[in-house]
Amino acid sequence: MKADPRHIKFAKEILEFIRENDHFLVSAHINADGDAVASVIAMHLFLKHLGKTTYMALSDQEIDHRLHFLSGIKEIKPYSEVLKQSLKPQIHAAVLLDVPSYSRLGVVSELLPDKSRIVKIDHHPQEDNLGAIEWVDEGASSTAAMVYEILEYAKVKFTPEMADAVYTGIVYDTGRFSFSNTTARDMYICSRMIESGVKPSEITNRLFFENSFKALKIIGKGLYSLENYLDGAVNVIYLSLDDMNQSDHGEIEELANYSVAIRGGEVGLFIREVKPGFHKISFRSKGKVDVNHVAKAFGGGGHARAAGCRIDGTRDEIISSIIKEIATQLS
Repeated sequence: MKADPRHIKFAKEILEFIRENDHFLVSAHINADGDAVASVIAMHLFLKHLGKTTYMALSDQEIDHRLHFLSGIKEIKPYSEVLKQSLKPQIHAAVLLDVPSYSRLGVVSELLPDKSRIVKIDHHPQEDNLGAIEWVDEGASSTAAMVYEILEYAKVKFTPEMADAVYTGIVYDTGRFSFSNTTARDMYICSRMIESGVKPSEITNRLFFENSFKALKIIGKGLYSLENYLDGAVNVIYLSLDDMNQSDHGEIEELANYSVAIRGGEVGLFIREVKPGFHKISFRSKGKVDVNHVAKAFGGGGHARAAGCRIDGTRDEIISSIIKEIATQLS
């Protein structure tokens, strides 16, 4: 299956940039998910393959434990550790992955070199211009799939570690190939990764089916909290701070997808209190409502069918405000 000519153009440009530079910062968005982390690792492994020096850093203090099977995960440093090691003077170039804006990059933005020495690779709607080369493809299922195009253009022989990272990013952001963003190209790429050593059942089980007993109890509590609004068009799952403190946050993210898995529903919200009076919201849509637009109204963002934001306020205040915003698109 041939690559899209537009992908080849960007892959060539990015590969030339990489070959001309060294001492790379590789980073992604705050609250890095499976695609973000996997893309960072895939790029890191590729840069090492080319003999480049690379520093992986995230604004997050911790990484979802479900991703700890990926090779090189322990080399990803939180921003606080980067400061201790005084790495900023050593960073000469950067590859930013799966991140549309400075705000979504978090404090790692303070480590960036001059914009002329930055590449951005992302599949979210364009927000800030972060680099000299900006490859933004909203039609891509995942940033990992875009990283694959660069590696393929470079004629890399995929190691099992590289293959695991690419496969993980794609399978995570396509929801095990069940989301509408899944393409024939994704299936082709993943088949190539399986040929390179990926064991699909192992990765799928690690990402989606290895929850703790506590996490499943909290998922059940979240489902029990389910409420609907606007004649069933919007469905909301809510967890309090006390509930959140009893679970690993990464293990209960699937509740965001459950919120929209209701017959007749158009939009799902998974709202959880992560600090007193401060809430994280995940939006899911079946397509009628652009939840990226809704999330942006509250300082967040994402994709038309999956987005998120963070809001101060009480449970009732937050739900009321979001329902009003969604209603404008449903009317």
